[in-house]
Amino acid sequence: MEKYEVRFLQEALGDLEEIVVYIAQNNRATALRVHDEIMEKAGELSVFPRRGRPIPDAKMSKAGYRMLLVKPYIVIYRITRSNVFICRVVHGATNYPLLYDKMSHGVNDTSNT
Repeated sequence: MEKYEVRFLQEALGDLEEIVVYIAQNNRATALRVHDEIMEKAGELSVFPRRGRPIPDAKMSKAGYRMLLVKPYIVIYRITRSNVFICRVVHGATNYPLLYDKMSHGVNDTSNT
């Protein structure tokens, strides 16, 4: 079975940090649990990269973005030849298509598989 390397882009790491800091204001244990669950589910994409579904937004879907639900959050990612790039981690209520123009689209994979 082909295995992909899961790589978090800086924007996604920033998103995850904001989520954890926000939750930790009220409950540190819950913040750590949410962090661990997002990291675990994202890590599973190394074996099952198509587990998430294509994003329903036409522009993002055409660009190859997929989404993985880790309720109430959405992990937005792209699959390349040998990597899964985690691009953003946002709350499910976020209008994520508006983030498209602000996202790093220069994800290239020149690794050999």
